[in-house]
Amino acid sequence: MSTKRNIALALAIVFAVGLHAIAHEMTVLGTVSGIEAARIQVKTGKEKTGVAPTWYPIDEKTKITRDSKVIKLEDAKIKVNERVVVLVDHPDKGPMKTKEIRLGTQ
Repeated sequence: MSTKRNIALALAIVFAVGLHAIAHEMTVLGTVSGIEAARIQVKTGKEKTGVAPTWYPIDEKTKITRDSKVIKLEDAKIKVNERVVVLVDHPDKGPMKTKEIRLGTQ
């Protein structure tokens, strides 16, 4: 009985770790390279030569904070070269989603 239970436990752990690896959050630190109504481009400094910084989508569910206060995108007045932290969710299926954009004081 103990062997079967150990095998079941091992399989459960492998399954749980596998699910976490498939869908995960990522924190991107860098500076704003571009900003549009529906997306933000962040330069991390790790881009390969000749490769543009990555764009991250912005939607109505994206939480935007400046100096720890939640604000709307229009009120954020995000500027190019401003330091930024972006929390991104990579689901197993479907498009990447930006969960939060964190900005410092202006």
